[in-house]
Amino acid sequence: MNNAGSEDWEEKYAKLVTDRKASQSKPYLVLSPEWASEIEEKIQNDRRYKEVAKTWEGSVTLVFKADSTSGLDADLFVFMDLWHGQCHSVKIVPSEIGRSADYVLEAKYERWKRVLKKDLNVVREIATNQLKLVPFNFKKAAKLAAAAQAAIRLVELSGEVSDKFPDDLEPEAFLTFKAFLQELKTDFGI
Repeated sequence: MNNAGSEDWEEKYAKLVTDRKASQSKPYLVLSPEWASEIEEKIQNDRRYKEVAKTWEGSVTLVFKADSTSGLDADLFVFMDLWHGQCHSVKIVPSEIGRSADYVLEAKYERWKRVLKKDLNVVREIATNQLKLVPFNFKKAAKLAAAAQAAIRLVELSGEVSDKFPDDLEPEAFLTFKAFLQELKTDFGI
């Protein structure tokens, strides 16, 4: 396994995304590297996000808590490198990188799924601590609240990428996804 965040790791991850985008059909499976890459492109090309997030500063990690019914034997970290309306990257990353984000929001897989499907309001979920800011910090929580429109737009864009979730797959495809997650763990520490 390469050192997460190293130049070699980044190159290998970029090649994985390119290869998977060439071999997988849209909509990409939620929680896959190609799904994360597609979110990155959506955010980068969205004028509305750029406007509502122009004062936002800081990286955000979405932590999907381990859940065997979704294929996640361990927590999965989606790291978003965001700054003043710009999105530098969105990646599936190892925990040490995910936990290093300026804002770490975690919830059960099912809750994230409902948020991405727009069954739940992301701002309300944060306010009621269903999406938990970890560790909780009052100043960071206030900053998240002030950036409600940016958070809503991020969720809208992420939800537009795919409605294809691991726990909705046919059994064979589900097992393939679980095996792929094991490869990510071995090759990338994810």
